[in-house]
Amino acid sequence: MKQIIAIGVALGLLGLIGQQQAAAQGTVFTYQGRLNQNGVPFTGTAEIAPTLWDAATGGNSVATNLPPSIFVTVSNGLFTAPLDFGSSPFSSGAPLWLQLGVRTAIGRFTTLTPLQPLPATPYAIAAGTAATALSVSGTMNATNLTGKIPLSNLSGITSNQLDAATWQFLVALASGAANGTTTGTNGMALIPGGAFTMGNAIGDDDIADASPVAANISPFYMDMNLVTWEQWQRVYAYATNHGYTFSNPGFGKGAAHPVQTVDWYDVVKWCNARSEQAAKVAVYYTDAGLTVVYRSGEVTPYANWTAKGYRLPTEAEWEKAARGGLVGQRFPWGNLISQTNANYYGVTNYYTYDLGPNGYNPIGNYPTTSPGTSPVGSFAPNGYGLNDMAGNVWQWCWDWKGTPYSGGTDPRGVSSGSDRVMRGGSWNSNANSCRSANRDS
Repeated sequence: MKQIIAIGVALGLLGLIGQQQAAAQGTVFTYQGRLNQNGVPFTGTAEIAPTLWDAATGGNSVATNLPPSIFVTVSNGLFTAPLDFGSSPFSSGAPLWLQLGVRTAIGRFTTLTPLQPLPATPYAIAAGTAATALSVSGTMNATNLTGKIPLSNLSGITSNQLDAATWQFLVALASGAANGTTTGTNGMALIPGGAFTMGNAIGDDDIADASPVAANISPFYMDMNLVTWEQWQRVYAYATNHGYTFSNPGFGKGAAHPVQTVDWYDVVKWCNARSEQAAKVAVYYTDAGLTVVYRSGEVTPYANWTAKGYRLPTEAEWEKAARGGLVGQRFPWGNLISQTNANYYGVTNYYTYDLGPNGYNPIGNYPTTSPGTSPVGSFAPNGYGLNDMAGNVWQWCWDWKGTPYSGGTDPRGVSSGSDRVMRGGSWNSNANSCRSANRDS
């Protein structure tokens, strides 16, 4: 039996940003600025790091924005950003100056000049109706900005690309904590929106059902790790006490190993239970009107694609995530595979791209213990911070298995079929099954 697993539950970002409680007087204010690059208005996505200073030049930093950095969309040089330094820096009434660091590619921030004064500004707000106290504006200039963040707004950033505080803020947003705290269910990565080539772009002749197509994917969140046996059991216990029934209880070799032997229907119901447990809107329903949450039986569900709950990735989303930003490569890390990259069965004399060694990966201790899974996250993550996107266990997708699959914007597969798609290979699969374009069902 092939080992199969649900991963890649996706949580929409919309609705999580800007849900601040109304207050008599807030500390957030709006900065409206202009960003020039080499004297030309900049257009694209920029990351800014605002700080407050006590002098226009040669002063001291007195406050850092919360969060320390934010992403802004710049159109013809113009952008608007909500800033929040708390109330302390303004308590003395002394003049302050705003400094912005900016970057449009991964790397160091460029300090923009000149600093912008924040004069005392009178304002009046009705208690309980607004959180924005005032607005300021200014023009910043930079001479050495190069490239663009290859993402739209908050997407595609991994933990090794940001300072710890900013990363924790983004993870908290992914978990559903609207104010950027670290409470809740974290451990999700932002997968960038945009176009990519889906399928067998490298030309391997044994993937006949994966001809290359152009697909355009909206940004989404995905678990960094496979769903573990411990995580599955925790949600499963909640589900079975709240009206859910399953055909398979699942199995795992250890708490940190991936859950396996769970069928597609059980996985979909488990996603709904995880959503309800986290007080999110369920995605899957038994009726076209999306009123009856799917909790029991094995029926083809209807999906509410606008819901912010957990769900399976579509096949296109899975492949976009698995590739980790690489273009035209066999695997999430490149064109060759070895047992230092993933947990799979090596056959070096048959696949020229398999560096082995031959046989089962010792990390699974097979056949001493079976199945030969490895703890999640045992290998280096891909470019989006996702682990085990090749090998270890097969991973369920939403789509019916169809040939050929369709490209376009956010494709969701054929409308009907007899088999659902799974991707990624497993601990007892050969290297060919671990390729990012390989499809099974």
